[in-house]
Amino acid sequence: MHKLIKLELKRNKLTTYYIALTVISIAMTGFLYMIATIAKVENDVEFRDYKNILKLHTGIAFLVFSIFSVVMYSKFIIEDYSPKMALLMFSYPISRTKIFIAKMVLVTGFIALGFLSSTLIPDTLFFLTESTFPILGRNITIGIVSSQIINIVTFILALSSIGFISLRIGFINKSVSTTIVTAIILSAILGNVLMGLGTNSFVFIGVVGLFIIGLAFAYSTNKQINDMEI
Repeated sequence: MHKLIKLELKRNKLTTYYIALTVISIAMTGFLYMIATIAKVENDVEFRDYKNILKLHTGIAFLVFSIFSVVMYSKFIIEDYSPKMALLMFSYPISRTKIFIAKMVLVTGFIALGFLSSTLIPDTLFFLTESTFPILGRNITIGIVSSQIINIVTFILALSSIGFISLRIGFINKSVSTTIVTAIILSAILGNVLMGLGTNSFVFIGVVGLFIIGLAFAYSTNKQINDMEI
């Protein structure tokens, strides 16, 4: 599997994605401080609460990475299994399933780590500066930190689910635009639900259930690839 992932990295350079990830991380850091500053200036009670600020910050990152993920899935999978590229992909002396799994692991892992860098790093920096040069002047408790970690894990599972489902729908017609539109719709709906309800045991179980459904969609995509004729 490691060799297949390295092969994918040689075939598809990630330089552009690293640049995009860096820009997103910087933008999300600035966005977090902007929310806190506006809340202080406007004396907005709702967003003077760290939990609400972090929830909004994580939710926006979720929407951004939902699109980012399907762009990568489209590049690594839909385009690679288009009529022009399928012959090359199927010429490898390796099972189609192993190649598909390598692609999925690469993209899913990259997006998960990217989401972490765009939420956990800005959050940590924000916590540190609030402890020394506070904008809001509130206490950052262990409860706030642990709640945010749970939020991030929940959103990563939801993010992966949307990627799997959008990929399946787009792969049916080999349509990148369909994949992206599906991701936008699903992320908008799910993002509003997660930010509205917050993270609790019921929501987390629901997201885990959605992730399992997403895996079923990924399996269906793999099955279609295995049934494809050259």
